[in-house]
Amino acid sequence: MTIGLIYSLIYGLAAWGPDAWILARSHAELAWGKLLLGLPLALIIGAGAGRLAARRGQPGAWVGAWMAGGVLTGAVVGLVPYVGMTATTWVVEPRLLGANVYPIGSAGVRRLAFVAVFNGCVGSVAGLAGHLLAERTGGSGSPDDGADRSSWPLVLLYLLLAVLPARVGDEIANRPLRAGQRAVHNAIATGPVDPTNIDEMTRYRALAGGGYTLHRLGHDLETLEAQTIDVAFADHIAVRCQVSGQELGRCLPISPAYEAWMDALIRDGRGEGDGMELSTQAGTASVSQDVWRWLDTQQGALGGRYQISSDAQRGDRVIMAARFDTGYVLNCYFRGVAPVVLDRCNGSQAAQRSP
Repeated sequence: MTIGLIYSLIYGLAAWGPDAWILARSHAELAWGKLLLGLPLALIIGAGAGRLAARRGQPGAWVGAWMAGGVLTGAVVGLVPYVGMTATTWVVEPRLLGANVYPIGSAGVRRLAFVAVFNGCVGSVAGLAGHLLAERTGGSGSPDDGADRSSWPLVLLYLLLAVLPARVGDEIANRPLRAGQRAVHNAIATGPVDPTNIDEMTRYRALAGGGYTLHRLGHDLETLEAQTIDVAFADHIAVRCQVSGQELGRCLPISPAYEAWMDALIRDGRGEGDGMELSTQAGTASVSQDVWRWLDTQQGALGGRYQISSDAQRGDRVIMAARFDTGYVLNCYFRGVAPVVLDRCNGSQAAQRSP
């Protein structure tokens, strides 16, 4: 069991540690999420595989247990960027509970399968090495406890067998997903390569003095090459960038569009104009029928002056809020990129402050 824990600890740190560090330096949202979720799962799998192998004691049991453990750990590496990060989003933003924020797509499934099979193959070798190491050390996993110096090469091989599949997993499953955020961060920090972005990035770099967060809205589900990245600055100004591979494309302000959609929705809810403000004046946004039906019941609550702001963003999910001087708060949930879809809205009366 000790051998399994040591192996899994090294594996987890090698698989998700560099990714977390790079994302944190790039101001990415939930940068440490994959490490904090994946490492405990890897430790549980490693401890289970080690315990099962030690109980049987036979070389075949070690190989079989560690092969199965390798497949499971590889599956975790492939799933954490999608299913894992979606579940993490539900924890940090409960209002998005149930939303598939990070869909896996066919490219993610293929990469998951490759990493799982590769980890299983390496795991079988690690299981045999672990069996030999356990025999020489009396099960402790340390050459200092009852083994001579000839065990050290076996220990080094064992450590290498933990690092190798972890780095392959990071390269296959994580690196393509963080490439877009790195490209945008580098452009903000050092200036764009594409001359069409010079004016925009000069202005954005000045705004970045107040801090910013990078949101990965979506990617090409077939290849992972094309990505859409939002830059949320500290003063609620958002910029949407297109990235192909590691090449930054056009970046344009997006917050005015969301504000216009909210404003048009409120005007429609009030019955102003022809009731089609959102469709004709605020750009391309698709609105679900549930929103229109709900909005019909809220006309009496949408009176007075109001202020629109971005309340939260996780991935491609943007929660916009309109706060009325009456204390009424309208929250609307947008998703997607092309087109942007308004899924639902809800309203509440803010608590009145005592004088």
